[in-house]
Amino acid sequence: MSYPRPISRFLAIAFTAIALTPGLVRAQRDPRLAETVSAADAAWNAGKYGDALARYQDVLRQDSSAARVMYRVATLLARGKDFDRSITLFRKYVILAPSDVDGRIGLARALAWSGRYDESVATCDSVLGASPRNRDAALLAAQALSWSGNLEGAIARYERWLAIHPADADARSGLAKLRSAEAAIAPSLEPTFGSTNDSDNNRSMTYLMRGSVTAPWRARVVAEGSYRIADLASAHGTAIGFRGTSAWTPLGGRWTVHGELGVERLDASDGLSAQHAAHVEPLLSAALSGHLTSAISLGGSVVRGVFDETASVIFAGVATTEVNGEATVTPYERLTVTVTGGRTALSGGSGPNTRIGVAGSARWSVLPSLSVATGLGTFGYEHLASDGYFAPRRYMLAEGSIRWRLGDELGWSMDSEIGLGHQAITGFGNSMVG
Repeated sequence: MSYPRPISRFLAIAFTAIALTPGLVRAQRDPRLAETVSAADAAWNAGKYGDALARYQDVLRQDSSAARVMYRVATLLARGKDFDRSITLFRKYVILAPSDVDGRIGLARALAWSGRYDESVATCDSVLGASPRNRDAALLAAQALSWSGNLEGAIARYERWLAIHPADADARSGLAKLRSAEAAIAPSLEPTFGSTNDSDNNRSMTYLMRGSVTAPWRARVVAEGSYRIADLASAHGTAIGFRGTSAWTPLGGRWTVHGELGVERLDASDGLSAQHAAHVEPLLSAALSGHLTSAISLGGSVVRGVFDETASVIFAGVATTEVNGEATVTPYERLTVTVTGGRTALSGGSGPNTRIGVAGSARWSVLPSLSVATGLGTFGYEHLASDGYFAPRRYMLAEGSIRWRLGDELGWSMDSEIGLGHQAITGFGNSMVG
């Protein structure tokens, strides 16, 4: 039997009222339950979500029909990545309060966060079917499509929304990012040329050609070829390298494995005694990075490479094996603290050497587009070197900087940074420069 729309709407409201009545009556009859709800609300408003969740769950155990409490428990479970329980509660809430659009949006969001993108989009579409101008449903559907890898569908959703709401900055920013991502997964070929001339009169020119494609495991495979020419007075060196890199993201995207394989040929002459040196060195690297928790990320790498920046180090043929580690902690939403450390073993040239370095930095985001940072780093070598690379007994740098970024909301970006630092260098004769 069908009803005219006003009657149907009345029945929906009446059903909701009937469904919610037992919970309301019970809360009114049980002052202790009402006190627990009030304390949970206070914790929610104060941002103490763990305390709020415990209190709301206590209420829900005593009154399984408390709809508003059920909604908040489902929301907090989703925030804590307990998606299965969150989705179950949101589905119950939608039955208790079918006219509350927020319940369906919460369900769609939990489904998207759990990777059930098709169900999330279908839930958003059910909201849009009744309320075509519902912004949350429209933008969440676009996000879920983009997370699923359907960039074309996500772009179409954003364009459809912006055709009606052209001033929506979030939608415009989301569309710009997707168009950039769409361009990033297309095959690419990038020629690059660079030239340097430092204060010691080391001159170099580098020609680089990089190409990339998207692999079946949804990562980029990058192939790179480079040719570097370096000169210092009469010394001359060249470095020709080829390498390929890619990445793999297992365990639901929480960790990423990076790998690189290549080879580099170094060829140089000292220009004085007509001595000539040629070396072929393998290039290898493996790295693992990921999030231990939402506030802590860790990374580590092992890298086999060569020094090829100047004619002197190309002639010396110095190979490096590095072991590095990094930890980043976000104790507050706007504060990021990073600590890095590593050990490098050098071989070739005038003999083996070892470099050990550590560094730490803290960055505070004053605004979304403005941040300030301070850092302290130091490294030192075990032995004095005469192969053309900078090898102090100890080097220390303290610095501060300001960084700002413009244009994100318009689909382009410009980064600028200005800083001030102080360095201190200790040589092997205990001489110091500061």
